[in-house]
Amino acid sequence: MSDTDVLKVVLIGESGTGKTSIIQRFSYNLFDPNCASSISSQYISKTIDLEDLNQSLKFDIWDTAGQEKYRSMAKLFYKDAKIILFVYDITSLSSFNELRNYWIKQVKENCEPNILFGVVANKNDLYNDQQVSKEEGIKLADDIGAIFQMTSAKSGNGINNLFSNIARKYLDPNYDYQAADKIAEEEYKKRKQEKQKEKKNNDKQRGVKLNVTKEQKKGGCCG
Repeated sequence: MSDTDVLKVVLIGESGTGKTSIIQRFSYNLFDPNCASSISSQYISKTIDLEDLNQSLKFDIWDTAGQEKYRSMAKLFYKDAKIILFVYDITSLSSFNELRNYWIKQVKENCEPNILFGVVANKNDLYNDQQVSKEEGIKLADDIGAIFQMTSAKSGNGINNLFSNIARKYLDPNYDYQAADKIAEEEYKKRKQEKQKEKKNNDKQRGVKLNVTKEQKKGGCCG
C-alpha cells in the first residue's frame, strides 16, 4: 500500500439530508444554514493522516444531487468508487425509506463488488423532531454490512469520526468502529465535564471578586 492512497467516496441520499453540509464541515469546518441543494455532482479532495497507523488517505469526496429528476445521473458517479455513504435525515422518515427502498438497491446494481458502505444519520442536533430511531439506522447498516454514524453537520458532531472510521475500516476490514466510537464518546464526555468544571470554577472566582468589589465600595476608599 502506498504512503497516500486515493479513495473515491460518494455521498448518496435524498435532497435536503445534508450531504453538501457534511462535506463542507469535514473539508473546511464550516456550516452554511442557507446551503442550497446540489443540482449536479461535484467533488472535494481532502487528505487525512492516521498517525497511529503511519498512514495517509486522500478522499475524493463526491456530492450527488438527490432530487428525483437527477437520480439517473447518480449512477454515473459510482464507477471506481471505493466508499459509498448513504445519508438520511433523522427528522425525515421518507429520506430513510428512500435509502432502504431505492438508493441501496440502485447502488448495489451499479457499483463494483467489495465496496465499503456507511450509513449516516444526519441532523442529530434536531433530536426533538426525530422520526427515525438510532436502532433503526443501526439495523439498516447491519443489514448491508455498513458502518453506522450519527452526525450533525451544523454542530460538527460525529463528522470527523465518520471519516476516520471509514478510513480505518477500509484499511482493516476487522476494525471495530463501535468500540472506537465508545472510547471517543467517553473521551468527549470527560472533556465536557472538565470544561463544565472549569467554567464553574471561573464563575465562582468572578463571583468572589464581584463581592469583594461591592464590599470595598460600601466601605469607601479607606475601608
